Amino acid sequence: AILSEEVTRLDRVVRTFLDFNRPVEMALQDVDLAELAAEIVHLLEPEAERAGIQVRYARPSTAVVVSGDSGLLRQAVMNVAVNAIEAMAGGGNLTFDIGSSPETCTLAIADTGPGIPLESREKIFQLYYTTKPHGSGIGLAMTFRAVQLHGGTIEIASEAGRGTTFRLTLPLTGMDRAV
Repeated sequence: AILSEEVTRLDRVVRTFLDFNRPVEMALQDVDLAELAAEIVHLLEPEAERAGIQVRYARPSTAVVVSGDSGLLRQAVMNVAVNAIEAMAGGGNLTFDIGSSPETCTLAIADTGPGIPLESREKIFQLYYTTKPHGSGIGLAMTFRAVQLHGGTIEIASEAGRGTTFRLTLPLTGMDRAV
């Protein structure tokens, strides 16, 4: 079932790449961001373990529900996490953390890799910009677009030699908002 879902998701990703400048039709539904992060952690743990990376995720005790397209959100988070794993060639830590405010939630994905140079931080969300020898420059551009389509924001904090943290902030659905 997981492989079937991944094939369907990847097929959609390829179509999204091909249609990058066309409007995206989103299949909006309630998405538990805590569950989505748990699924991605579970999916990436074998690859991370092979690379000497310890994955940490303190899952919230309650659901963190956003209105969104689960496929697009899953791909956005996967892109960030896979980039983090690739950046930590010598091993390290990859941490997922979810926090919320009365109207938004933030998924922070932090790595202990080499960090992103300041000159690259300004460009990493640009389509086709890459620092990898075999990178396409599409992943983070797609992540940025997916987060924007959901009414959210994405921020980066990075320090040379100490790692990078991506913070994806999304609006909560009415059922999660504090009164």
